[in-house]
Amino acid sequence: MAYAAPPNPHGGGYNPNGSAFVPFNSQPPYQQAHGGGFVPGNTPYSTRPVLTQGSPAHGGGFNPTSNSPFVIQPVFAQPQLFAASTPAYKPQLHSSVQGTTNSYPHSAQYTPKPNPLAQLCSCLLEEISSHEKPQTLYFPLELKGYRHWFDPYTSWKWESPTAYRKPGLGYQKLAKHRHLDVFEREWVGDYDDRYISSWDGKVSKLVVQAVDDIYDNHFTSTYRRTFIRNIAPLYLRLANWPFNHVDPNKNDGKPTSEDMPMLCLKWFITSLAITFVISSPSPATLPPRNGGCYDPVPYHYYGYPKVARNTMELDNPRSRSDANPVAERILRPRYLCFLREQGEPALIMNVEEWITQYKAQRNLSYIFIAYTAEQFQSSDDYMALHQMADAAARNAGVMAYWVGCSCMPEPDQLQEDVYRICDVIRGAHSLAIAVGQPPNDRQDISTADLMLQQWGRRVWTFPEVLLAPAGKDIKIYMRGSDLAQPLHVPKNQFAAKVWKEDAHIARQLIDHYEGNLILSQLELVTLALECLHKRETHQYLRGDHSYALMGLVRIRPKIDPTDTAFQAFARLSLANGSEQLLERLICVLPKTPNQPWHSMDDAYGAKLWDILPQDVGIAGVGTDDSIILDGCRAANVRWKSFTPVANTRRPSWRRAIAETMLRLGSIVFLVGIFLAALPTNFGAPGLSIVQVIGVIIIVYSIILMFLSPWLLRMLYLGKFWDQQCWLFGFEGYMPLETIETQIFGGKLNRLRWTPYASPLSRHHRNEHNECVADDPTTDPQVKALVEKCKYAGPGEQRLFTLVDTGNMTATLFLAARPPTCFLMAGSEGGMKRIIGCSYDWTTATMYRETVLRMETKFEDMMLRVGRVKIGFKREQHPVAPLTHVGEAAGMRME
Repeated sequence: MAYAAPPNPHGGGYNPNGSAFVPFNSQPPYQQAHGGGFVPGNTPYSTRPVLTQGSPAHGGGFNPTSNSPFVIQPVFAQPQLFAASTPAYKPQLHSSVQGTTNSYPHSAQYTPKPNPLAQLCSCLLEEISSHEKPQTLYFPLELKGYRHWFDPYTSWKWESPTAYRKPGLGYQKLAKHRHLDVFEREWVGDYDDRYISSWDGKVSKLVVQAVDDIYDNHFTSTYRRTFIRNIAPLYLRLANWPFNHVDPNKNDGKPTSEDMPMLCLKWFITSLAITFVISSPSPATLPPRNGGCYDPVPYHYYGYPKVARNTMELDNPRSRSDANPVAERILRPRYLCFLREQGEPALIMNVEEWITQYKAQRNLSYIFIAYTAEQFQSSDDYMALHQMADAAARNAGVMAYWVGCSCMPEPDQLQEDVYRICDVIRGAHSLAIAVGQPPNDRQDISTADLMLQQWGRRVWTFPEVLLAPAGKDIKIYMRGSDLAQPLHVPKNQFAAKVWKEDAHIARQLIDHYEGNLILSQLELVTLALECLHKRETHQYLRGDHSYALMGLVRIRPKIDPTDTAFQAFARLSLANGSEQLLERLICVLPKTPNQPWHSMDDAYGAKLWDILPQDVGIAGVGTDDSIILDGCRAANVRWKSFTPVANTRRPSWRRAIAETMLRLGSIVFLVGIFLAALPTNFGAPGLSIVQVIGVIIIVYSIILMFLSPWLLRMLYLGKFWDQQCWLFGFEGYMPLETIETQIFGGKLNRLRWTPYASPLSRHHRNEHNECVADDPTTDPQVKALVEKCKYAGPGEQRLFTLVDTGNMTATLFLAARPPTCFLMAGSEGGMKRIIGCSYDWTTATMYRETVLRMETKFEDMMLRVGRVKIGFKREQHPVAPLTHVGEAAGMRME
């Protein structure tokens, strides 16, 4: 039609075969050696040259250049900066992986004698947990910890964490920004990375703890980093120290004869240290924080929406219709081309005037002529188009036809007429499509099928077919052919014949309008939006795709030229209800980082109707591409450090006795020495009764001293029946045992990897038909991703780990920025969907960085937050080396 234009390819080009996950069952078995052949310079995740190691690749022949689960843009920074600091990845595989049964050359000829101390140590290791032991090898990751204090690049501040490293990049200082916190305290400063503190509600500078490989590389970060600190109780670290040299992959994790000399020496030193400093150890339990709940998010949004659910919330209250004005439907076209005598051109006339003049309202019937401007451009083309339309109307037995090039003559009404075409086609007798060979035919479009397929690629032609009268064939008129014998295409076969790329989806929409398969409002909007964005258009307004969709729904908001594509769709969704479509859409995790907002492709494979909003509702649409969501549960993430976790354990006699013996150990020893040193009565030979008692007490104290590491572990270890809920975060990856060591003091099997909380989660079925979570890095692709993400630049996907002490799980995930909080907004597949958001304090907007899945049982441990402004994608602020722009400055206004 006349309002169409030459194609401008856009959107919809996502090829799901280009970045798909490879199922874990299709990967090499994780018992096999893998990962050693990783060459950073050849991965699909990086385009920079990287210095490679001289040693040959090994480890199962893994080639990370195929089937990568993510495609990430090249890193922002100079390649040579990263190459020099790239660590050599050399996994040390234990011999048991290679099929051998012993770790030492002569172990087959040597049978060690039973050792009481070894048996005791084995018992201590076995009683830590009754959970199933992990099936993957554990290679201890030794962190530098507080040794980073002595790094030349370490900076200091008064607040925790006191030691940190400045970023290598800073944001350009384009303007001063203002923020108002929940207590109405004002902050003014330069753009930088900040978060809302759960402690005082202030907007504070973001500091992220990171593994050593990432902490030592500051070139690509815009936020401060700090090293990972071990916050486990000192006494428990002392008790675990004798065992930290024992290889957990040898002898089922039990000490071997080669380990015993060092274990005995360390046990002796530990026994002395514990005995003389533990007369009053710190309590094994801590008071809960926030009643045991996750840290709240003290957030308040003070701004106005562009479109509000309730008109009272607008800056200038007005009627509901004015808040989101609705376009009125037209009952008949404004203009039609009326047939005259055979051979005479049609009369283009205002319909109301024609009715007044000829008094023939009841007999007014017309056909709709669909065409594309790609095939009809010149005046000769339009003359041929009218001849085809005239023939189509006479063949249909009607008195008029509607064609876009002639029936929208008023320039001041053109915009409204374009978006009212859906009403015209609804009232038509039938649909006829006029096709012809394009004037500039570079693709050899010479057959009717090819011409029709070219016509079907236009965005505005899609609703014309859907809204065509049900039960009637669509007639195709080809320029230069016999107009008395048009091609008939049944409407229910049109998708298979013309829309081959998305025929299965388009057929569902046709069946809906034919009355054969009725879709819900949510399904209709979702499927139609997907099809429309795969079609071409010459953009007239940014919201053209949403305005094309508007013709398919009942209520149509008026066109707002200032709308972005998202705002136009959001207003349409608000006007029609759409079964909480926006509330569901924000819970979708995009498959790729650059996936547009209108794509419903979910990284977890769920459909939009599978996601159920969790007691939340849209309060309005933001002035940018954002929504204002009410009713979310929220929890802050602690990025700066771990902290001791309060817990509840069942009282036991063993633990009570162990605590009493430890607290009295040094006192009893001193009492024994005092009694043994008392002089005998009247110079009698031999020891007195008191001295004998003293000697017995000393012997008892020595035995107690020897058992003190075991008693201390008994005091601090055990199962948690309840614990303080925390969300800890750090950048990078650590083995689960290392995470436990940093938080709880040892490898205790308290934490588990989540089996399906993230696209990077992995799991398998064991011999008991149980789901067992795997370390994500047992998948070679995830292992390669871990190495690649160590050098990610601004705006690229980084790798983070979330430790949830409520569920006692750890989750590996990708995000462009560390999410400072998680919002629980929906549920799907028996789990909650939590949206990880970074905070843009300059606009008070939470931006979706990732979406994870969380078990439902700790839902009530997240407190509700008020209305939250949530954006779908955060734009990258311009950056430059920190030495050029300097650190961001700001001040609190009184």
